[in-house]
Amino acid sequence: MENVIDIRKVIMDICYQDGVTRRQILAAYNKKYNKTVMEPAFNKMINNNNIKFNVLIDVLDSIGYKIDIKKKI
Repeated sequence: MENVIDIRKVIMDICYQDGVTRRQILAAYNKKYNKTVMEPAFNKMINNNNIKFNVLIDVLDSIGYKIDIKKKI
């Protein structure tokens, strides 16, 4: 996934590729980081593209993904 600006699309692609749901992603995040984020709040963050960078990093880490930042050429 190159040049992504819509986190909702990224999450949907991950769900499709890995055969998981947002609920399962949230459960993995809450378990790994001992959080209690509720599903409506999580879905709102994703749908509105309004998720903090550090939370996004942790969510992706909890399901085995990471973000690579590269300089434009």
